[in-house]
This record gives sequence, structure tokens and C-alpha cells, in this order.
Amino acid sequence: MIRAPSDRVVRAGLALLALTVWSTFAAVHAHVKPADYYVFWEAARHWQAPYDPALITALEARLHITGAWPFVYPPTFLLVAWPFAQLPLSLAYPLWTGVCAALFTYAAAHLVKPPWATLALFVTPPVVLAISPGQTPLIVGAAMIAGWLCRDERPRLAGLLFAAAACIKPQAMILAPIVLWGHWRLLRWAIIGGLAFVLASFVFGPGLWLEWPRALAGFGHVAPATDRVNPSALASSPLLAAACALVGLYIAWTWRDLTGLIVGAFCVTPYAHEYDLAPLAPLALTWLIERKRHGWGRAVCGAGLLAGGVAMPATGLAFAAALAVTGGWPKRTAQDAAPAALPG
Repeated sequence: MIRAPSDRVVRAGLALLALTVWSTFAAVHAHVKPADYYVFWEAARHWQAPYDPALITALEARLHITGAWPFVYPPTFLLVAWPFAQLPLSLAYPLWTGVCAALFTYAAAHLVKPPWATLALFVTPPVVLAISPGQTPLIVGAAMIAGWLCRDERPRLAGLLFAAAACIKPQAMILAPIVLWGHWRLLRWAIIGGLAFVLASFVFGPGLWLEWPRALAGFGHVAPATDRVNPSALASSPLLAAACALVGLYIAWTWRDLTGLIVGAFCVTPYAHEYDLAPLAPLALTWLIERKRHGWGRAVCGAGLLAGGVAMPATGLAFAAALAVTGGWPKRTAQDAAPAALPG
């Protein structure tokens, strides 16, 4: 009698498949010049002055890429990027892409039931758009999902995972204190982990923490000209930005889960692309697969996200508004919030 493979085996197989498929994709398509990862690689190789604009100017001239590509990640991100930057770019980009995709797929397969349905994420626009340029939402999403699934049984590990996500992309975790309110042990370890990552980043020089705010200020002048999808990008109005922030705070407090964390931050931040919603894709898939339990409203929202419908500020606002309306219904049980815990 042939037994079906266990969920653990399926998840491991999916992670291996993601590593193989997406590292191969990156190796074959490196000629399209994934400028986002090129900037990470270049900044990490020149960690002494990663925020120097001349560094990126030289990169653009050398690789013949155009556009605005400043490096504005916090110094803690260098802890993740530096090991890959010790490799040639032709090897670093496929390895980075494959590892990020594998970690994300493995974590997502703990949310999606049955796990093999996670294969659908291989072709969803938010995920693909995060993979192709070598962006960070997949590794951030993997840490967020794993942290959420560990929050009750292993709060220490969950706190460290959330700290890692914040140290890569701080804006993704900006509403964590609201969503995780009451999980005091987890929050304590998140603070401890965050401080540890900051201290570890001093190996690159504590002066980088003085340069980073200046890099952010410079990027603030560039961001309005980029192809953003966050709701506040509809117009350069402080009132609109404040209204969107209120919607984000409401979603975070109402949902109090990964959806609230991701979509709330999406509303609060002044800068987000379609790929920044990639960590939400596994949840959207569960709304679609289990539509009778989650409700047709969420199923429609999930289908829209997975189909690439959240691709401009107007649809981003509509998506957030729809989730704000469906946030309190139907009531979620603890099992709904965490379908499968990560293995110990």
C-alpha cells in the first residue's frame, strides 16, 4: 500500500522546488538586470560607505541600468546581504533569489491547506514581482509568517523572527506593537533581538546609523516619482495620508493578525510597491481555497490580490477598504489564525 507523503515532506519538497526553479530562473534571466538586487550587492560589497550616491552612479554606468536606485535599507540589512556580496554577482543573485523563495515557500506551506496548493504562489504577480528583481518581501514574509505561527508556543523564537523582519524592512513591522499587543514575552524578545541586530551591525561602523536618516530623506524626494501602489500615493495630500494611516491603524487593530500587520503597514507607509504585498499572498490563497469559512468578501479580495489586481493606488485603496469592512467577520478561531505550527 502506497502512503501519501506527510505534510512535512510536502513542505520540504516545495521549498526545494522553489530553490531550484527560482535560482535557475535568476541565473537564466540575469541579463534583464535585476537592479534592485544589484544595489543590495553593491552596497554590501562597499559596506564602508553603502549610502554614498556615487556608489550607485558608478553601478548604473558599469551595468548600463537607468532609473533611481538609491540604497536606503537600515545598516542591519547588511548583516543579511554581506555574505551574498562575497560571491560574484552571477552567483550571488541566483543564490539570493533561490534561498528567499525557498524560505518563503516553506513558511507559506504552513498556512495553505493542503500544502501542495502553495504551488499557486509560483505564478501570482505579487510573488513573481518580488522574485524577479531580487527584492526583500519574500525573506521578510518568511520571517513574519514563521514568527506568527510560533507566537504562542515559542514566543522567544517568534520575537527574534519579528525582529529580523524589522531589521530588514522596518516599515513592514511598523504596526507590530498594535497587532501583537498583549503578547508581552514575544514583544520583549523582539526588542532584545532588535537591539542585538543593531549592535551586531556596528561591525560595519556605528556611523552608518547617522548616514541612514540622510539617505531616507534623500529618497523622500525620489519616491513620489516611482510607481507606487499604496493608497496615499493617490495624491500628495497630508489629509489623504492621514486618512490612509487611520484606515491602516483600524485594520491592524481589528484584524490583529498577519493580515492586519501587512495591510495596515501598506496603508500607513508612504511608499509601497505591488511586491510588498507578497507576504499576504499565502493568506489570500487560504481565503480563496476556504472561502466558505472565511466568507466570499475575503475570497474576492484574495482573488484580486493573487490575480495582480492591486497594481495602482486606486485599487490599493479599494483593497484596503474592503479588508477594513470584512475585518471583524467571520470570527476567527485560534486554529484559523495559525493553521499549522512550524516544526520544533
